[in-house]
Amino acid sequence: MRKVRSYVVLAVLVVLVVAGCSSSSKEAGVKVDLVDMRGKATGEPPTVEIAVKDNVFVPRAVRVDPGTTVTFTNEGRSAHNVRASDASQDFGEYKFGVEEGDFAPGGTYSYVFEKPGVYEFYCSLHGTNKVGMIGAVVVGDVEFSGRIGTAGGTATGAKSGTLRVPADYPTVQAAVDAAQPGSLILVAPGVYKEAVTVTTERLVIRGESRAGTVLDGEFALDNGIKILANGVAVENMTARNFTKNGFFWTGVKGYRGSYLTAIRNGDYGIYAFDATDGQFDHDYGAGSPDAGFYIGQCYPCNAVITDSISEWNGLGYSGTNAGGNLLIVNSVFRNNRAGIVPNSGTGEANPPEKETTIVGNLVYDNNNAGSAAISIAQTAIGNGILLAGGVDNVVERNRVYKHDIVGIGAIPLPEKVLDPDNPKAVDFSATGNSVRDNVVSESTAADLISVTSIADAKDAGGNCFSGNTFSTSIPQGIEQLLPCGSPASPEFTADIGKFAELLGSDKPKGNDYKTVALPEPPALEEMPDAKSAPARPADTGVPVRIDIAVIKVPDRR
Repeated sequence: MRKVRSYVVLAVLVVLVVAGCSSSSKEAGVKVDLVDMRGKATGEPPTVEIAVKDNVFVPRAVRVDPGTTVTFTNEGRSAHNVRASDASQDFGEYKFGVEEGDFAPGGTYSYVFEKPGVYEFYCSLHGTNKVGMIGAVVVGDVEFSGRIGTAGGTATGAKSGTLRVPADYPTVQAAVDAAQPGSLILVAPGVYKEAVTVTTERLVIRGESRAGTVLDGEFALDNGIKILANGVAVENMTARNFTKNGFFWTGVKGYRGSYLTAIRNGDYGIYAFDATDGQFDHDYGAGSPDAGFYIGQCYPCNAVITDSISEWNGLGYSGTNAGGNLLIVNSVFRNNRAGIVPNSGTGEANPPEKETTIVGNLVYDNNNAGSAAISIAQTAIGNGILLAGGVDNVVERNRVYKHDIVGIGAIPLPEKVLDPDNPKAVDFSATGNSVRDNVVSESTAADLISVTSIADAKDAGGNCFSGNTFSTSIPQGIEQLLPCGSPASPEFTADIGKFAELLGSDKPKGNDYKTVALPEPPALEEMPDAKSAPARPADTGVPVRIDIAVIKVPDRR
């Protein structure tokens, strides 16, 4: 594992690279580019490297000579595993694969491929052997179709209409496997100790009772519901106690999570990755060490988070390299370590993060040292809205208060400083961001801050601030120095001493998500007519259209 050396205190403020875990594949049998490494392996023995990024193998498919060692390196921020797609396939003398307990971030796993053949593999946390996070090693001159995710094919169930659990099927997974596209899986109240994987398009999975229909991972199962198919909606149920995520869409077009409750899950609560045309509405996420809500690696995302609550997480919202018609509106982010944190990073595709719209949210008291938290959330504690290496974001008409460091800030993210041994690292500046008409108060370092570049605190970079109600800023007089609609003042300079001192100080460690004493959820709205409403798959009508212009600053609580 790489060691991150000490760095100037300014760099500490931008340790905000927040990644997720998903796949880029859309369906079984996805076409890939085959990287031919025959005769190009390096070292002794000859070795080829496959990077295990957050949610994808890079390269996905590689051709090597027999006898080549392939080394998998976990370059992501999450644990992964590597398993053979066909467990019966003869890999050779030794068993192939590594489990997540032995393959944490920074870890490596090597295998010598001796026999000619096509060897497909996958990460079970973020896909199946047919779709999701999949890859292949092609050994020798054998024929390769150019497609991976071919193990087993994809079957579609025989039943349409409404499939009831447990009246018709004993488990949610059994009903999902039996359903045809467009079907409704209606789940009665009860505790279902299972992890569900969905590969059939346009299903609607709905609980009859939001609090009473519960998927429970018992801290042993990975994802409550993992969706790898287009147009799937999940509604009106709870996922708790999973080691990874509560509700998880990856590599899809069309998704919706409505009236969902995600509590005490080990990575994210409600999560979409490499997915477009989606919506999270009337949802609640609490108790995740990374983020209660996450949308990552998409552009344009065409996605909305609205009328939702995120509390007692490491981060209320995180979104790495996401943007483009991405709206976070009319929601509450409170009592997390940090509130809303869009961010850039090279650990996922599509950097930088750009064009996220954050309007009409209530963001307060995100100083919670009692929560679970990954390391980045520990560093970011005490901040309301941070645009970390983000570009062209809009932050308007939010009410942000009671933060131990900053209310709303645009700050750089210098990967080269944080990880100087990484040749692919990039220093991301925060540029072109617009912060208007927010009400910000009670921030220890500053209500508003703009620091564009790690290299030059005098670089205004096009961020602008206008019409905000606030008391303190870095630099002082931020709206006069960086006005919206006019050029930045040549006198701009960011004196970040107090801010950097607070952000660079020792921070409380994260707590175990399994044992944190979470508050009882607030009164949460039930889906109307859950037992009788017709199925509405997520292939049309998502995301919901939001009239940004009519949104007002929310009242204080």
